[in-house]
Amino acid sequence: MHRIIDWNELWKAIYASSPERVEKGHDPAAHWNKRAAAYRRATRDEKRATEQELAILDVRPGETVLDVGAGTGRLAVPIARTAAHVTALDPSEGMLAVLREQMAATGRTNYSTVTMRWEDTVIGRDVEPHDVVVAAFSLGFYDLAAALEKLDAAARRAVYLFWHVGEWRDPDEMALYRAVFGEEATMRKGYPDYIYPVNILHDAGIYPNVRIYHAAWDAVYDSVEEAARAWAAMHNPGMEDLSPVRDYFARVLRATGSGKYVETTVRPTAAVWWEKTDG
Repeated sequence: MHRIIDWNELWKAIYASSPERVEKGHDPAAHWNKRAAAYRRATRDEKRATEQELAILDVRPGETVLDVGAGTGRLAVPIARTAAHVTALDPSEGMLAVLREQMAATGRTNYSTVTMRWEDTVIGRDVEPHDVVVAAFSLGFYDLAAALEKLDAAARRAVYLFWHVGEWRDPDEMALYRAVFGEEATMRKGYPDYIYPVNILHDAGIYPNVRIYHAAWDAVYDSVEEAARAWAAMHNPGMEDLSPVRDYFARVLRATGSGKYVETTVRPTAAVWWEKTDG
């Protein structure tokens, strides 16, 4: 079929337009190691979104699972309840250290970790093929086609991707980014949405299933101040003037009867998955 658009080249052009994306892609370990504690705090209460993803994943007892960009184990830890073995791959040793703590806290030993960029990983040398491969919000690669091809090669039965739909963040969050980083820098944050990997897969002869749903992300804080500091630690370490962040959380946090404050964000999300025809 004649291609009018080369989706991978378009993805590369958008990727390369952001110095922040390029720097993070070149050395993701440096970026995430200093944010590991903040990321653990940010994802601590995200049970609803995690349950939504787990309900979509078809992981069968006795299977092996490779979690690419596993982070602190938001998915890898609960997947280990069902899978025979989980391999958590991430470039950040700081993130994987938290994952190992989480596994230990739940008494899980049926896992291993690999500290490596996916781009540098060789299937059969660094990781063996697994029954199921998962990549949840971890597709920030310059050459997305090559990364997707490798994800497919690493899977014996199925591959599952989770990625955002439409704008990277909702209007309120985007307004906060603009207040902190400015208009131009804000427009260079994030990555193109799910239609890019879907079209890249299509061009490669892989025709995935796509399910669009609304993921509910919760975060619970003791105060507006704690929320502001947690956001700054995650998005802009070293930030001194927290006033725009405090203003944002003063608007969006919902007080609970127990004295806590909850931020609930609902984001349109795509689950993209395919079964291996040769598995």
